[in-house]
Amino acid sequence: MTRNPTRPRVVLTTTWPRSANAFYGPVIDQFHSRGYDVHVVTSDGPEVPSLRKRADVVHIIAMERAISPLSDLRALWVWVRLLHALKPDLVLGGTPKASLLGLVAARLNRVPRRAYFLLGLRLEGTTGLLHRVLGAMEWLTSWSSHVILAVSPSLAARFVGLHLAAGRPVKVPHYGSTHGVDSDHFHPVPRDPAFIRDLSLDPELPIALFVGRLTADKGPDALSGALDLLRLDGVRLQLLVLGAQDEEDSTRYRKQLEASATPVRVIGHVRDVRPYLSAADLLVLPTRREGMPNVVLEAAAMGVPSVTTTATGAIDSVVDGETGILVPPDDPRSLAEAVRRLLTDPGLSRRMGDSARSRAVRFFGPGDVASAIAEMTMSQGTATRSEAEPSDRS
Repeated sequence: MTRNPTRPRVVLTTTWPRSANAFYGPVIDQFHSRGYDVHVVTSDGPEVPSLRKRADVVHIIAMERAISPLSDLRALWVWVRLLHALKPDLVLGGTPKASLLGLVAARLNRVPRRAYFLLGLRLEGTTGLLHRVLGAMEWLTSWSSHVILAVSPSLAARFVGLHLAAGRPVKVPHYGSTHGVDSDHFHPVPRDPAFIRDLSLDPELPIALFVGRLTADKGPDALSGALDLLRLDGVRLQLLVLGAQDEEDSTRYRKQLEASATPVRVIGHVRDVRPYLSAADLLVLPTRREGMPNVVLEAAAMGVPSVTTTATGAIDSVVDGETGILVPPDDPRSLAEAVRRLLTDPGLSRRMGDSARSRAVRFFGPGDVASAIAEMTMSQGTATRSEAEPSDRS
C-alpha cells in the first residue's frame, strides 16, 4: 500500500459494520475536515457498502464477538500486518473485541496515538472466571491505548473504580454518547393511527416502546413483572418491542413477554425507528448496564419521555423527574409505578417530553460530540467535558 506522505491517516474500528455505520459517521466527517485519510477496519456485513461511501478505505478482518482464542490470534496477526503496511498516525478502537485486537496491534506497531472508545462494560453482571477474563481484556485494551474515551460520566467512573484503566486518562467527549442525536432528523411528529393499526395494535390504547435485544442485561424479567403489576392495577397498555432478537436467551424472553395478559407486538430490527417512536407514549428501558443508550436520546429528540434505570450509563441519559423517570434495576414494582405515572398523567408526560427534547438539542448535537472525539483522539484532551453535567444545566 502506498502512503500519501502529505495526509495523516486514522484507523477506526468496530467488531461489526453495523456499529461502525451507526457510531462513526460524524467522526469520519470530522477527521476528513481535519485533513485525514480515514480507514475503517471491521468484519464483513451488509453495512460495508455504505461505509465504503463515507470512509476512504474499508478493510475486512473477521472478528468474533465471543471469546475465541484461535480466531482471535489469527485476527491479531492480520491486524499487525495491516497496521504495519498502513502506518497510521492514529487508531481509535470501539467495541470490545475490535478495540482489544486493534489497539494491541497498534501498540506493537508503535502507532503514535491510540484511543479506546469505551462504549460499555460487558463484564458488568458476570461472575467468576468470565468476569476475570473480561476484566483482563479491558485492562489490556487500556494499557495498549494512550487515552480512554467513555461515552458517559457514570461509565467513566465505573471503569476507573474497577481499576481497568491501566493508569490511562479516562475522558468523556462533550457530554457523552457515541454520536449524539440529530434533532432535525429526530423531531416530534403527530401519532399516526393508521400506522398503529398496521402494527396490529389499538390506536386508542397507550403504547410503551422497548428498543433493543431481549436479553438478560436489558431487564426483560423486570419488564414482564411490571406488566403483570400494571394489569392487576387496571392500567391498560400495549408493549411494542423493536430489535434483532438473536441472543441465546431472546426466544425465551420473547415467549415470556408474549405470555403476558398485556398485548405485546415484537418486531425485528428496523432501519428507521422514528415511526415507532412517534407511535409511543413512552420509552421503557429496564436495563442493567449501558454505555449511554442512544435510543433514549432519540426518543428525547422526538419529545418522548423515557423510563429507564439507575444502572451505569442509563443514569446519564435521563434527568430524573424532568426528562423521564429513573428506577432501580431489577425492580418491577418501581418500574410499574413509573410507567403508571406517565400513562395516567398526560400533562406530566408532555412536560417531560418537551424537556427531554430541549436537553437533547442543547447537549447532544452530533457535530459537537464527533468534534470532541476527534480532538481527544488526536491530543491529550483539549476538548474535555465541562465540569457541569447536562443534568445540572438542562
